[in-house]
Amino acid sequence: MRSPDNHRPKDFAMPNLTRRRVAQGLAGLGASLLIVPRAARAADGFPLSFRHVFGETVFAAPPQRIVTIGWMTQDAVVALGTAPLGVPEQAWGGDENKLLPWLTSALKAQGMALPERINFDSDIPYEQVLALQPDAILAFYSGLTQEQYDRLTAIAPVAAYASAPWAGNWHDITLDAGRVLGKPDAAQGLIDRTNGLIAAAAAAHPEFKGRSFTFASAWVGEPGINVYSLTDPRVQLVGQLGLEPSAGVKALSQQPGYFFKVSFENLSTVDADVVIFLDEGDADSDAIYQNEAMQRFAPIAAHRMLRMTDKAFAMSMSAPSVLGIPWMLERFVPELAKAVAA
Repeated sequence: MRSPDNHRPKDFAMPNLTRRRVAQGLAGLGASLLIVPRAARAADGFPLSFRHVFGETVFAAPPQRIVTIGWMTQDAVVALGTAPLGVPEQAWGGDENKLLPWLTSALKAQGMALPERINFDSDIPYEQVLALQPDAILAFYSGLTQEQYDRLTAIAPVAAYASAPWAGNWHDITLDAGRVLGKPDAAQGLIDRTNGLIAAAAAAHPEFKGRSFTFASAWVGEPGINVYSLTDPRVQLVGQLGLEPSAGVKALSQQPGYFFKVSFENLSTVDADVVIFLDEGDADSDAIYQNEAMQRFAPIAAHRMLRMTDKAFAMSMSAPSVLGIPWMLERFVPELAKAVAA
């Protein structure tokens, strides 16, 4: 797979002090995983009417046999104490279980069995989903189509995204999972604690405040880079750390879309104090940065660049969640500090 956006529309279609403080914040919450005890009581409020882009889905009771489609949803479900039956197979950035490492850790921490991994690369394997006998299919952050939704509703009630495919943020996805599982207060608690970790990381680095950034990806064979918009969760997360999206990103974000193609000749339009890149991390990707135009790009010329070449690392930013963000902060913040200080 070429990028962490393999299930999204192709995105070419995607200091020691900080480490100590973040670690202390995690320890104060009891673990590096933010999870809700499995015995936490489901709230009242059922039957629940859940509105989404395809209409309305009614859940008579909190579901127990869940299949998830897309990104982030499975993290929220597990963090809220429910073991999903089936989740997307994660080949890009996944561990030996074909799951993202923080999800595997959370499952093991709660004594949950590993869910069945489902390959959604080309389409939905309906028979495999049916065989799991789910009582709910959750696709809060996905590219589910009307046709796919209609077919899935013959298997189980489906909760989809609010308005647009691959749009939303980890706050909303966690809240949606909390509503469907009957644990809205627990979901808000997870959000509050995660935001607390982000705020602690930002406070440990006052030099981040007000520095401009552009978040982009660089894929082999492309005539330029892909710059992520203000609506993208990666950009929003870096913004929470105190940095400011560059003027060029703000201008591009006046149009719809979660990313924008910028040719090598026009890199100056997205100039910033710091540039963050996702790429494959191989020799061919290294060569992209030797392009003459890339070498002239101000943040690269000044060595104010952060390359996220580890695939799990990239996914922790591309699909941030209440499980993935603590994992990400320990790795991303020190590297960002180096780029800002260059």
